This record gives sequence, structure tokens and C-alpha cells, in this order.
Amino acid sequence: MSENIYERIHRTLSWKRIVGFNVVLLLILIVPLSVRLAQQDTENRSGSAGELEPSPIIPPPNYPVNLPTLERVNSFFGKTGDTVVLIGTNFGDYQWASKVYVGSVEAPKEAVVRWSSNIIEVKIPEGARSGKVWVSINGRQANWGGNLILYDTTRGAQVGITKISATQGRVFLISAASTKRGVVELAYVSEPITITPLSGIRIGAIEILRVELYESSGRLLPLFAEPLTLKLLP
Repeated sequence: MSENIYERIHRTLSWKRIVGFNVVLLLILIVPLSVRLAQQDTENRSGSAGELEPSPIIPPPNYPVNLPTLERVNSFFGKTGDTVVLIGTNFGDYQWASKVYVGSVEAPKEAVVRWSSNIIEVKIPEGARSGKVWVSINGRQANWGGNLILYDTTRGAQVGITKISATQGRVFLISAASTKRGVVELAYVSEPITITPLSGIRIGAIEILRVELYESSGRLLPLFAEPLTLKLLP
């Protein structure tokens, strides 16, 4: 007696083959679906990150009509990498093509920490030296009346001022035992102080800008000026 089609299917497809077939079919369907879901999740996260940190939008240049002024700088001393704050008026809301010079050197854009109409925060750039600070706003210049003193902490001899009283101070040297002679460049400061140098000569209201000291052989000693013990206002 011949078997019908249902009996043949039942004899050919055992329960093991049925289970194995279902497992293979499940894998074929679930693997591509998992990959697609993972890709969508990555795209969504990337999109969310982009929305949280949008690129800053800088409007077209709109420079102030009035001339810029640079009234003061928050510190008259520092070293490369330190941040100084310039205070004035009519700097512009953005830097655009304006420039800022610190220690007689133009500061690159990446050194500018903050730029607003009346405050500029900028890091002292590489190559800066003791000297002037000024801004150029759309070609119109504003200068600070003081001088920025730069020092290098890697050098040896130090020159400073010790405050004796409200109106007197004394110049001192550190790590300069071989010093024999020296030259000091001075500039007027608004605070009326009297400095008594090592030679005992009264100089008047001054600020140390640059010091050159020489050892007995005539070699210039490496040093930096550090008039930090007495605040001198520019």
C-alpha cells in the first residue's frame, strides 16, 4: 500500500530537522536586523552630539564706529603661556580681522581666550619679550601706557624689589654671587616709590624693566626681573 503525501512528509521531516531549519531561518533574519539597529543607534548618537555642540556662528564684521581705547592690563608681569586681561572700549564683539599684540608680538588667534567689546583675554605668545601691549581694531590702534615685564623661570639669577615701607623699597639679587657690575633700564610709574639700589644711590619713582648683570669675566649672566614683592602700577 502506497503512502500518501502527509505520511511521506512526516517520515522525511523529523523533529530534529524541523528545529534545525527554524534555527537557521531565525539566524538569517535576526543578524541583518541587529546590524541595522546598531547602525541606526550610532547615527542617532552622532546626531545628538552634533546638536549638543553646534558650531559657533560668527556674524559678518561690524566694527565699532568710535576709536578703540586700551585703559589697562590686569598684570604688568608674566611668562609665556600666562593669560593677561586687556580692559578698554570699542574692541568689537568678535575678533574678526583685528589683532592684539602682547610683549611686542602679535598673538595668534588660538592664543585669544576671550574677545568682547571691552575685555580681551589672551595668552602671552611664544617669542614675546618685555615691552608694549596694544590692539589693532580694523587698522585703528590703541596702546597701553605701561610695559609688560616677562620673566623666564628656567633662568638663574633673579632681581627683585623688597618693600621697606609704604614709599620705599630695596633692590635685591638672588643666585648672582658672581655679579660685578650691572645696567638697569628704568621707567616712570604712577605710584610714588623710592628705590634704594645696592650702591645706595636714590633713583626716585621707577620701575625695573630690564636688568643686565655681568660676572667678573665680563660674561652676561642669565637672569629675569621679578619685581613682585612691591606692586608697581603702570
